[in-house]
Amino acid sequence: MDSSSFNALGQRTDQIIQERLRFYRGCAKVELRHLVFDSDDVLGSRPLDRSNVGRLVNIFNIEGCSHFEPEHRVAAIISEDTLNRSLLRSNTTQEALLDVVDPPMLVFEDNTKLLCPYGKHRLKAAEEYGEALPPEALTQLREESSNARNFKDGEIYRIYRQYELLNDTTQARKWWAKFESDDRRKDFRRLLSNSLLREGFDRLLPYIGIWDPLKSTQVERILGMRCHEIWSTLFSKEKASYVDPTSVRLLEGLMPQYSHSDQNRIMELMESGQLFPLVPGVEERRALLDRLLATSGRILSLNTLIHDTLYLERPARAFRSLLPQKFKGSLKHAMLRQHQPRGTPGQCEIQISEHEFKTVQVWGSSFLLVMMQLWLFALRHFVSPHMERKSKQEAADWPIEPRSLSKMAILADRFGFTSDKMKELRQTDFDEATIEHFLRAICREEFYMVEDSKIRLMALRFKEYLRNLSRHQEKPRGTPVFSTDDPDKMAHRRYNSPRLDEYERDRTYLFIEHIYSPSQPPGQYPTSFAVTREIFFSFFGREPPYTILSQRDASVPPAPAQAEDADSQQANESTTSPQPTATGNTPVQDNEGGERIATHSELPEIVVSEPVDLEPHPPGTPDRLMEGVEFDPPLAHGFEDHTCKAPLEKRAEISLHRSATQVLDMWRESDNRDLIVLYMFESRRYIKFLAQGGLNLQLTLDDLGRDHYFLTIKGDEVEVPENVYEGALEKRLVLVGRKNARSRGIRDGYGQISLSELRKYLSAYDVRTGKRKLEEDDNYPEPDKPSSSRLRIL
Repeated sequence: MDSSSFNALGQRTDQIIQERLRFYRGCAKVELRHLVFDSDDVLGSRPLDRSNVGRLVNIFNIEGCSHFEPEHRVAAIISEDTLNRSLLRSNTTQEALLDVVDPPMLVFEDNTKLLCPYGKHRLKAAEEYGEALPPEALTQLREESSNARNFKDGEIYRIYRQYELLNDTTQARKWWAKFESDDRRKDFRRLLSNSLLREGFDRLLPYIGIWDPLKSTQVERILGMRCHEIWSTLFSKEKASYVDPTSVRLLEGLMPQYSHSDQNRIMELMESGQLFPLVPGVEERRALLDRLLATSGRILSLNTLIHDTLYLERPARAFRSLLPQKFKGSLKHAMLRQHQPRGTPGQCEIQISEHEFKTVQVWGSSFLLVMMQLWLFALRHFVSPHMERKSKQEAADWPIEPRSLSKMAILADRFGFTSDKMKELRQTDFDEATIEHFLRAICREEFYMVEDSKIRLMALRFKEYLRNLSRHQEKPRGTPVFSTDDPDKMAHRRYNSPRLDEYERDRTYLFIEHIYSPSQPPGQYPTSFAVTREIFFSFFGREPPYTILSQRDASVPPAPAQAEDADSQQANESTTSPQPTATGNTPVQDNEGGERIATHSELPEIVVSEPVDLEPHPPGTPDRLMEGVEFDPPLAHGFEDHTCKAPLEKRAEISLHRSATQVLDMWRESDNRDLIVLYMFESRRYIKFLAQGGLNLQLTLDDLGRDHYFLTIKGDEVEVPENVYEGALEKRLVLVGRKNARSRGIRDGYGQISLSELRKYLSAYDVRTGKRKLEEDDNYPEPDKPSSSRLRIL
C-alpha cells in the first residue's frame, strides 16, 4: 500500500476519533439493571460464552471486584434527553461527568435501558458474583478487550497522583505498580521528592489531554513548570477535562500574539470543530477562541516543556562544570553559594555584546541578573543546533568547547562567582591541546606520520598566529525582529534547538537587553529568535529583571572611548534606542531589512562599554564544535541493530532480546573503532559516544560517578580504571554498575548480568586461543567494593 493510501486511512481514522469525541459526555456510576446489550445477530456482537463468564467469576472470587479503575469502563449509549433528565434527578452537572477519578452516580427511571456495545461477559459475571456488590462497583468492571499495558507513563502518573491526593491508598498503589520497572518508579519518585516540581505537576492534573508525551526517562531533565498558567486561563478547573490530547497536539507551540498565520490556523481549527470538541455551545466556543488568540508567547504543553529541557540540557552541563563534582541542592542554589559580589555596592554589569559591558545601578541583590546572563552565555556557546537530514549546512568541527568553558569561568568570575573548578578553568590554556588535536586529526586523515615533536612545534606557532588576530568588532544591528512576513526567515521549530542557520543568526542577539525588549507588532510568522526568547521566558519568567534596577538617571559620566573602539562606539550611538514618549507609546524604527520594529529604552548606564580582557586566550569568539549534530550515528554492535539505532550521547535501552553474554560477544567480535559505549549492565541501558571522546563524555562520566562505579575489560581481567576517561578512550567499552546494588544478584537474562556472572563469562574466554573455556571457576568472592585498581578473574 502506498503512502497516499496510508495517509487517507489516517485521515479517516482521525475523522472517526473526532466524531467520537463530539458525542462523548463523560462517565458515571449506573445500576447494572439499566444496562443491556445488542442481540447476538448484530454484526460485531459475540454470543455469551458461559466458560468465559465462569472464568471471570473465578477471578472475582480470588481477586475481588476492584471498584475504581477508570481506564476500563463499560461504554453505554444514551440520548441527550435521557441524560438531561437523569442529571436533574441526580442533582449533578454535565461537567461532573468528566471527573474520571470520582464520577457521579446517575439515577434513571425504572424502565430506562442503556445499550452497551461491549462488556457482556464482565457484567454477566458480576451479576453472578453476588447481588450484594455495590452498583458503583458493578458499573466499573473492566471490558474484556482492555490492555492496561498500553497506558503511557504520563497517564499512569496522573491517575496515580489523583488517587494519592484523594487518600485512596489501595488504588494509588495499584497504579504505582503499573510502571512495571524500578527505574521508572525511581524517576517518578525523584519528581515526587521535589516539592516545587511536584506542586507544578499537581496543578496540571485536571488537564487530561496534555499528559500523553511524558515519559519516565524525561522527568530528570525537567527543570521547572510554567505551562499551568496558560491552560488555567483557557479552562477553569471544573472544565479542565475538556482538554483532549488531539487539541493539545494541534495547538502546542503556536504563537498567536506573534503570528497572523497562527491566528488563522487556530480560527480554522475551532470553526471546523477539531479543537476541543467536548466544549458545547457557540458562545462558549467563541469565548474560548478569544482566549486562545490572546495567549501571549507560545501555547505550552508537557511536550514543549520536555523538548525545551533538551535545548537547555547541554548548557546546564556547562554550568555544572563550574561547580564541585558533588554539590548539594539545585544548580541555582549551588551557584548562589559561590556568589560573592565585588565592586561598588548598588551597581551591576550588563553584557551588551560578546566583548562589551556597561554598568547599571541596581536595588537589592544582582544574583538573578547575573545568573540570567551566564545562562545566555551558555546558550550562545553550548547549544547543539538542529540539523536537517537533507541540509547542506555543516557545523564547525573544531573542538573548542574547553575554551568556551574557560571563557564562561572568566565571565562568572567577573560577575562575582568563585570556585576551585572556575579557578582551574580560568588558569588553564586550552589552545595548545586544541591545536594539537586538530593537527593530529589532519595527519590521520591524510595518512601522515605523526611526529610528536613536530606537532608540538607547529602548535606553538599556530598559537602565536592566533594571538595576532585582531579582536572582532561587533557592530550592533539594532533590535532583533520577532515577526516577519518572509517565509525564508520564519522559525522552522517551535521548541528545542533552532536550526544551524537560525542559531548562527540569533546568537549575536542573545543578551539580556534583547531578550527583554518590548513586544513588537505581529507579522505573518514568528522568527527563530522569538521562539528562543519564549523558551527563555518559560524557565526564567516573562517579567523583566529590570525591576531590580534603579530608575534614577546615571550621574557618572561615561568613560572615554579608546581610539580602537571608535567605530564600535559610533555604531552604538547610531543605534541607541530612544526613551518611550510621554504618551507611553514605544518608538518604532526600521531595521536593516526594512521591517518596522519597536525599540526599547536603555538601562540606566554608568560606564558605556569596555572590552573584556580574555587573555591568555586569543581574542574574538572562535568557532565551536556543534556536538550532537549527526546524520547517521555509527552502530554499536550487540547493543542495537539498524532497526533500533540510538542517537549519540543519549541514554538508551537495549530493546533487542539478547543476553548480556550475547551483547558482549557481538561487541567484542565487531572490533568497533568508531564508538565508546558506557554499558549499564544492571539496568539494560547504554550510552554511546564517538571514539575521540570529548567534553560530553567527560561530563557524563562525572555525573555517573556520583553513584556508580566503572570497570573495563582487559583480556581475562576486569579492571577498575584509575582514570575512567582515559580508560574509556583506550578500551572503548566501560561497564557501569550502581554502588548500592553491587551485592545484589541480578539475573543474566535479556542483557542483565551481575558482577559474579560477568566474571564467569570473562573467565571462560581464553585470550590466547580466542575460544571460550569449557569449565568456569566459581570460587570468586563477591566483594562489597573493589579493593584495588585491578580485580583478578583468573
